[in-house]
Amino acid sequence: MGKKHIALFSSILLLSPIAGGFTAQAATLEELQQQKDALQLETNTIQSQIEEKSNSLNTLESEKANLETKVNELQSQLDELMGRLAAQEEKLAAIQSKILELQAEIEALQVVIDQRTEKLNTQARYIQTDAGVTDIASMLLSSENFSDLVGKITVVSKIVTANKDIVEQQEADQQKVKDSKVAVEEEKLAAEALRQDILISKNNVVAQKTEIDVQIAQVIENYELTEAEKNGLESTRADLAAQTETISKDMVAEETRIAAERAAAEQAASEAAAVAAAATAANNLTASAAPTTTASSSYTVNSSGFIKPASGYYSSPFGYRLSPITGGSELHRGQDIAGSGAISAAQSGTVVTATYHASFGYYVVINHGTINGVTVETLYAHMQPGLLVAPGQTVSQGQQIGIMGTTGDSTGVHLHFEVHENGGLVDPLNYIGG
Repeated sequence: MGKKHIALFSSILLLSPIAGGFTAQAATLEELQQQKDALQLETNTIQSQIEEKSNSLNTLESEKANLETKVNELQSQLDELMGRLAAQEEKLAAIQSKILELQAEIEALQVVIDQRTEKLNTQARYIQTDAGVTDIASMLLSSENFSDLVGKITVVSKIVTANKDIVEQQEADQQKVKDSKVAVEEEKLAAEALRQDILISKNNVVAQKTEIDVQIAQVIENYELTEAEKNGLESTRADLAAQTETISKDMVAEETRIAAERAAAEQAASEAAAVAAAATAANNLTASAAPTTTASSSYTVNSSGFIKPASGYYSSPFGYRLSPITGGSELHRGQDIAGSGAISAAQSGTVVTATYHASFGYYVVINHGTINGVTVETLYAHMQPGLLVAPGQTVSQGQQIGIMGTTGDSTGVHLHFEVHENGGLVDPLNYIGG
């Protein structure tokens, strides 16, 4: 009887999760709580980042709106300049028409002048050959009386007076032709100069508009990138919320299981105590408990006639180098000149390009024609806004085309100077010396 009671009590102790088993379950619940807290902390961090991205998006939207306003203002300036240019073209056309009319008048007046000249020459020849002193004396002797003589003298005087008027009119007409030519030519030069000024202003406005278009494109790109990052963060936040919800459900299930095990353990302990008491009373025996194991979990979480185009020192030569922008190896396409001040054409030529580029900033390209059998062009980059030349304009060597700046992909004020032969890059020092 005593051995039977001892075996029953031992079996109950081995099958029931008493203190050791309950502690193991509580440790698992604590780990779940730690995981939940870590997820909540990560969720809070993600939420802060989402709010930062939202603020960045608002800032980019405002920046884009401001840039678009500038574009509209520049477009208005461009429209006004185009109107002025059209009016100036009409004025030039009117002046050209006036020149044609004047040329027709000059041609007609020249015919009259030629006729007068011929008439004067004929009279001069007559006086020199036919109307000598003898004829004049004969005229005096042949006069019948004093009245007849006075009459003949009067006719001669009228002829002389008429010739004098012709000569004076001839001189006046010739001066009129000369003055008209000068006046129209001066007016034409003034109108053409104003047209060139309008073209340069128009080109600078177009370049500024190009610059802002590039900035808008960059803002849009940043906006799309930021929006994508925000969407990614929101997706991560949703994943964290799902994980947190799963862990919360696991915690509820674990708490329910622990409560059930606790009740079962308490019931088993009560029954074991009753059996032990009966066994003690019957056989004076005690029971001992067997050890249990704990559970654990983990959670994984030169010299060619060219001049140096700007003052300053050579800061970065033509050839391969480490890019100051990306840090990677790249071909430096030209020669950098660090300093400040005016930038001049290295040689005379025709302006091909004068605008804004995302990398070059405000830049100018000049075609110098064929030199030693090759077509040579020079490029001047990173200039300040407000270029002094426009495409199609002819420039002389040393003429200022802009001011040294740091626009585009630039880390400081300097001139990036390139030389192209038949479209290929060459070392600028071959043209401007060391």
